[in-house]
Amino acid sequence: MRQPADSPEALRTRATLHNDLWRNLFMGIVEGGYNSVAILVAIRHFHAPESAKSLIAGGAALGFLLAPAFLMLASRTSMVVSRTCAVFMAGTAAGLFCAARTDNAWAYTLALVSTGILVAQVPSLMVHVYTRNYRQGERGRRISGNLMVSAGIGACTSLFIGRLLDHDLLLYQEVLLGMAAACLCASWLHLRIPSEPLRAKDQPSLLQDLQFAAKDRLFAWMLAAWMLMGVGNLITIPLRVEYVANPAYGIDASNTAVLAITFIVPALTRILSAPVWAFFFDRFNLARVRICINLCFLVGLFLYFQSKSLVWLGFSSALVGWATGGGTLAWTLWVTKVAPSGRESTYMSVHSFFTGVRGVPAPFVGYWILTSLGPREVAWVSALFIAGSSVMFFRLASDKRLRSQQ
Repeated sequence: MRQPADSPEALRTRATLHNDLWRNLFMGIVEGGYNSVAILVAIRHFHAPESAKSLIAGGAALGFLLAPAFLMLASRTSMVVSRTCAVFMAGTAAGLFCAARTDNAWAYTLALVSTGILVAQVPSLMVHVYTRNYRQGERGRRISGNLMVSAGIGACTSLFIGRLLDHDLLLYQEVLLGMAAACLCASWLHLRIPSEPLRAKDQPSLLQDLQFAAKDRLFAWMLAAWMLMGVGNLITIPLRVEYVANPAYGIDASNTAVLAITFIVPALTRILSAPVWAFFFDRFNLARVRICINLCFLVGLFLYFQSKSLVWLGFSSALVGWATGGGTLAWTLWVTKVAPSGRESTYMSVHSFFTGVRGVPAPFVGYWILTSLGPREVAWVSALFIAGSSVMFFRLASDKRLRSQQ
């Protein structure tokens, strides 16, 4: 049933869509900049040890691990969700400013880890906004357009930054300052998105909510399947840059080529795939959609670490980007299909927590496999985890909560 154009619900939806679109534009700059600068500068400017590079790659995962604690603190305030998000984005800007102003590898690392922790709190909170402001059956379509904007802006940002860094690597400091400014713009836009406090103060604590969610058998098995998929993907993320940037692996591409392969190409295919995956997410069984996403990841990542040719690396990155378009959408919204009404943020915080559980050690494990065994072994380990996840999702596909509600 279509809402009247002047109804409070329709106005709320339009305000959310408009401001979230602009927010994603600035978040695309932040994402493109972070993916372009963080690991690449650690490798080529600071010559950082593997432990520092692993920490940078795991900063967001540490933030996800801490998400329940942050949500518990947020729930004890009277601030609406959008204002809490604005505070986190302002803190992220401060961390990026510190990273730009230091010449010490470990200070750079800790500053970027802090930004990862803070920015990782936003998705858990925004799912509360999306659930309240968008109707069931239209969330995938509404959000996919914004994700396309974010990915497109990120790709353009990454290409521009690659050119800058090929000219002078020290320009990374100006890039970080530009990202800080983008975070402040995103913070302001958060304040313009309609939202409510996370929960009333007389409701149960989030620790009790974690126990509540743990009793949901479907949710627990979904988390386990997501855990396997996440490990298979996360162990490869920093290694994709390392593999093409480090001369030890025989490729040693230019800064622009590294960013084109690891971010620009996958960002473009992510843009193309977003509306396709949104269509499937809104209309088909969630587990079967997740299996299709998994298979794209499996083939793309397996080919990537078997390749030496820039053409094949580009093709496999394109396939990973296609999968990421669906993976990002599914990661953001899948709890809205599983969680009881009013418990979406609780389920999302648990989901984010387990994303952190797998994400914090994953870069360290990935670097160990790469340095001890080699790139091809990384591909095989990743493929085994993703295949195991797909089997679990296949077993869960018959549950009625995972079917389309269109």
